[in-house]
Amino acid sequence: MTARPLAAIVLAAGKGKRMRAAVPKVLLEACGRPLVEHVLEALRPLNAHPTVVVCGHGAAQVRDALRDRDVRFAEQERQLGTGHAVQCALPLLEGFRGDLLIVLGDTPLLTAEELLALVDAHRAAGRAMTVLTAEMDDPGSLGRIVRGRGGHLERIVEWKDASPEVRAIREINTGVMVVDFARLPAALGRLKSDNAQGEFYLTDVPGMLLSDGLEVDAHRAPDPGAALGVNTPVELERASAALRRRGTERLLDRGVWVEDVATTLVDADVEIGEGTILRPFTHVLRGARVGRNCRIGPHAVLREGVVVGDGAVVGSFVDLRACQVQAGARVEGHARLDGVSVGAHATVGAGAVTDGAGDGAGRTVIGDGARIGAGAVFVAPATVGEGAAVRAGTVVGRGGASAAGGPTDG
Repeated sequence: MTARPLAAIVLAAGKGKRMRAAVPKVLLEACGRPLVEHVLEALRPLNAHPTVVVCGHGAAQVRDALRDRDVRFAEQERQLGTGHAVQCALPLLEGFRGDLLIVLGDTPLLTAEELLALVDAHRAAGRAMTVLTAEMDDPGSLGRIVRGRGGHLERIVEWKDASPEVRAIREINTGVMVVDFARLPAALGRLKSDNAQGEFYLTDVPGMLLSDGLEVDAHRAPDPGAALGVNTPVELERASAALRRRGTERLLDRGVWVEDVATTLVDADVEIGEGTILRPFTHVLRGARVGRNCRIGPHAVLREGVVVGDGAVVGSFVDLRACQVQAGARVEGHARLDGVSVGAHATVGAGAVTDGAGDGAGRTVIGDGARIGAGAVFVAPATVGEGAAVRAGTVVGRGGASAAGGPTDG
């Protein structure tokens, strides 16, 4: 990419009525991550600054969910269309000179590679605006791309305003576009709401710039589904499945063996080391990390805050939350541990449990090389010393047995 500055606007103000959810649509999760987080991850390699997120419905929830992100927030108090949403972001871009990338907050399949290709094509052609399009077998009610002389973009027509001939077109507007920011404010100021939805369409801007004699065209995405928004529960499920497939393929490429792709679920931001085996029906959820050459499952669940060290074994039907399992340790089948640190090369027997939820990893500490018998119960805070042994069925902590170092039973 060239050195020309790049900023971004993420449109995230919609309610998503068809979702019937208690949170704004962009905060619904796909593969363990909110939709808008997927979009921001796709933007991250482009180093777009500033990045402005336009909130509307549930604005406070969106701000809170993204509080750790390096983004600015604009609020669209009344949802008057995509053109109006971009207008709401303009004050936060005052003084910016460069290209502006506009994306939708409900497009979790969008990739950094596709955005980079769009920006590069835009800059190489020296255009005022470039629109990302896709060709679909069944375009549904999405806006259509009308091409004119030479096959170049002529205008974008929203489905509700389209004639039968235009609705027959299979090339659609994805809602993603890049524009020379210097050209945008004046064009937005000329928008009118005399259309079927009574809204200010951002999609009218390309036609305005063309009428001004500026260079505007379309860039077709190679993957027709990558930039499509999620508008229904069915579409959310499909997006989640696609993200899981992507993630699994990425793991396989990195040397992680997934025995049964169809039944294994790995969330989007999980790290798993080379040589690790994930057995059928294993779920590795957001916030978990697994080292190299581990063996996990089957039917194991690793939740937020779980760190599994190199060479560790997590057995069948094990459920871990906020636990550290150090290198070479073993947690046997049906154990349910929360807030436990398992030392290197220690063994936790089948059916061991923590009584009540721990409030963070390390609340119960099992020393290196310790051996915990089947069915042991840990009542935090509890400590088992290095090399200690705990009999099967023992209650450890808060008045129960404790185990110091050495080979004796606790």
